[in-house]
Amino acid sequence: MYYEILYIKFFLIYSMSAITGPWTTPQKVSFRFVFLMFTLFMLIVNNGTLPIVYFIIRYPNNVLDRFIPWMAGTLLHLGREVTNVPSGSGDSTFDYLLLLCILMASVIGTVIWTAIDRKAIHYQTLYYWLTVAARYYVAFMLIHYGLIKVVKLQFASPGQTRLNEAYGDSSPMGLAWTFLGYSKGYNIFMGIAEISAAFLLFRKTAVIGAILALMVSLNIMAINFFYDVPVKIVSTALVALSIFLLSAHIGRLYKFFIAGETTALKIIEAPYIKKKWLR
Repeated sequence: MYYEILYIKFFLIYSMSAITGPWTTPQKVSFRFVFLMFTLFMLIVNNGTLPIVYFIIRYPNNVLDRFIPWMAGTLLHLGREVTNVPSGSGDSTFDYLLLLCILMASVIGTVIWTAIDRKAIHYQTLYYWLTVAARYYVAFMLIHYGLIKVVKLQFASPGQTRLNEAYGDSSPMGLAWTFLGYSKGYNIFMGIAEISAAFLLFRKTAVIGAILALMVSLNIMAINFFYDVPVKIVSTALVALSIFLLSAHIGRLYKFFIAGETTALKIIEAPYIKKKWLR
């Protein structure tokens, strides 16, 4: 949980509120860390969002599959075997150690990047492409989960074994799955709410998409934490990425929702690409 909270801490101190001029040193250093952390996480913890990415990073993943067990036994002396065996859990010891590796790589990468790139004025282009990657990652993740809720594949109706089980014998996750699986209508409602993340796929509707994604992912994260559902890392990342996407608009959202002032959202301009085929 400690490493998950680091997501929120670092990009809250990093707010790219429509920066058009030179960035300050703390902003540049914070961006370097956030860029590396989010990029590595989205590539490695892809969770089936972009299947083609799996084939791109399967070799680095094979290295991690060997390195993390070695790190657990040799460096951390955990005293038990740590392997990346599919178990239906996204919060295994291996997953938390993988998150630790991503964190360490991001810190080391930030130090190296800062040392060799002292003359940079800003990273507006990289910032734009990071928002694109975050938008599509969150959108595809939520759309995927939304579709399987609409057709009621994620939360099945309570079976005979579950119905015959004593209420007090249910695990917290079992209680949540029984409640959520009981109603087909509620599954459709949840599915539509998650599919609404499709607004993130378009720059002009990215803000409303990020707001909807934040509300949906906050609810998912709360269920995962308070009902001990082992998908805490990914759900926390969805919350973090949604807040990141809204960070550039915090001032304008405050004016509109809190101060009651007239304002207008600013669409992040895409960098101009000369070659038509690349566009």
